[in-house]
Amino acid sequence: MKKFIIPAALSLLLLTGCGKEETVVCTNNQKSFGVEMNSKLNVVLKSNKFVSMDMTIEAILPENLLSQKETFIKSFEKQYEGFEDKYGVQPVVSETDEGAKIEMKMTAEQAKEFYGSNDTKATRKDVIEEFGKQGFTCE
Repeated sequence: MKKFIIPAALSLLLLTGCGKEETVVCTNNQKSFGVEMNSKLNVVLKSNKFVSMDMTIEAILPENLLSQKETFIKSFEKQYEGFEDKYGVQPVVSETDEGAKIEMKMTAEQAKEFYGSNDTKATRKDVIEEFGKQGFTCE
């Protein structure tokens, strides 16, 4: 019996693989009314399944608007209020030397809820295409 179980287990491992983890990095940079909005997403995939995503959005203000940083911070906070209750995601808004920044991390389950999806299957190509439609450049 042992002779059968060990080769079977090894065969299963070789056929299914251990599951390579990879990160797709997507960026989007826009400028409006002198304010630069730089977004960066790190999407983690393993065996063609979505594992997690972290996102950073940074508002870089021109010098003449630096005195209004607090307004931008409040705007970020208002835009993302309710994310914790609705999706279980805790956005962190902070002040930077050049403006304001928001950071958040999502698990696969939180992202399913956020995007209204039923599953977590995603290939590298799927991620690049989907975020490309939203104006991101991905590597």
